[in-house]
Order: sequence, then structure tokens, then C-alpha cells
Amino acid sequence: MMPETATTTRIAPQPMGVTTLDVVMGLTGSERAVALYASDMPSGRRRHTSEQVRAWIVQGVDRLGAEEIRRRAEFQYGHRLLDMSGLVTPQIQQRHEQRFPKTGRLRVAEQQSSNSICGDGMSEEARLRNTAAEVDGECPCRGTRGIPVFYDENCGSVQMMCPVHAQTTIRQMARA
Repeated sequence: MMPETATTTRIAPQPMGVTTLDVVMGLTGSERAVALYASDMPSGRRRHTSEQVRAWIVQGVDRLGAEEIRRRAEFQYGHRLLDMSGLVTPQIQQRHEQRFPKTGRLRVAEQQSSNSICGDGMSEEARLRNTAAEVDGECPCRGTRGIPVFYDENCGSVQMMCPVHAQTTIRQMARA
């Protein structure tokens, strides 16, 4: 069992005919990574069968419950978006490290999650939820969707869009 995390087994009733693959396909990439982190998956980098990875994902969901998996996944993805832009505050980093104290294990879980998505795919419902992100703490944008970058006398304050709270706008601009 994953150290430093209190878990409760929560086996949700599954409708007849729902397979492990169906459960896995109903999860986003971040949700799969969180489930793998919470499972008995070994922390070392090794190749595992798709069936074994699916079993660990389901085990993680059973341990934490679907709601907690989603909540942690949204925080994890929000941290990732801020980290890619160099915007993680000490408060956000501290909470991320409390949630995921073993960075190597998280990397392995993320890699296995990516492999799972490539091999197993994702349901339409999960795909639509795949970009859900939240910040655990005060976001650098402070809810304004813009982060001051610098001040220029000629053009005034220059801002960048918040990678977490302005995702939709950023994606629309990238498609244009």
C-alpha cells in the first residue's frame, strides 16, 4: 500500500457487464496516474502488462473512491500546468508534496497512465473531463485569469493568461 496516505477501501457497486477496461477507459490521464500512485504498483520503472496496470488503476480507485481520485487529479493537473509555466508558489508546491511525497513514484504513475491511454483509449465522458484542473491554494492569477509578468512604460502592465483558469481561451487561440 502507498505509504503516507490514509486509505479506505471503497468498492463501488458495478453494473453487470462492466469490465476493468470499462472502468479504466472512464478515467482521465491524471485520474489514472493518481489511482496508480495510490495502488500497490511498484515504484520502479519496469514494463508491466496492460492487464496488470488496469488492475492497479482499479485498485487505486477502490482505495480512494472516484470523487477523491478526481479531486486529487484536478490538483495534480493544475500543479503541472503552473509548473510548466514556472508559476508554482511555495504554498502550492508544499500541498502538492504533501499529496504526492514520492516524486519518482508519481513520475512512474504518470508514465504508466500515458501508456494506458495509448493502449486503452478514453471514453468520451473522460475525454471531456480530461483538462479539468484546480489549484490547491491561492493561484498566482488570484482569480483574474491573468498573471502580471512585467510593467513597461510604453504599454503598461503586461499579463499572461493563467494556464489553469484560462485554459479554454488559450485552446481557442491555439486553434485559430
